[in-house]
Amino acid sequence: MIVYLVRHGKAEEHAARGGDAARALTAEGRARFEALAASLAGRMNVARVATSPLRRARQTAELLARVTGAPVAEEAALASGASDGRALLELARRAGAGTALVGHNPELAQAVALAAGEEQKVKPGTIAAVELGARGARLVWLEAPG
Repeated sequence: MIVYLVRHGKAEEHAARGGDAARALTAEGRARFEALAASLAGRMNVARVATSPLRRARQTAELLARVTGAPVAEEAALASGASDGRALLELARRAGAGTALVGHNPELAQAVALAAGEEQKVKPGTIAAVELGARGARLVWLEAPG
């Protein structure tokens, strides 16, 4: 079963109102993530997108949904600080094949490291394909925006 772990795209440093939860993607972050998602469309089979409720993650999820045609739903467990890497992998397992989880570091980087067996650089906008099987998780590929 393949699932996708997605770190939100590059976001503004501060939001004028609403604090951290209101931080939006920058124009550069939006463009780079959209280009990456489009370039990977043939390698991904996304059936649904679950996203952190924070604005930058929701915006990233909407871009991914536009490219893949998958529906988007908010998932509180993907909010920054709500879960650790193991919990994200378990959430992905329960959500099923083709699910893309859009969230934040350090949780996503922890989940990717567990799948890879070592730490990986998970920059803003990174997409990782992870295979979940009876023996655990395995990183299939990891791509970051150029």
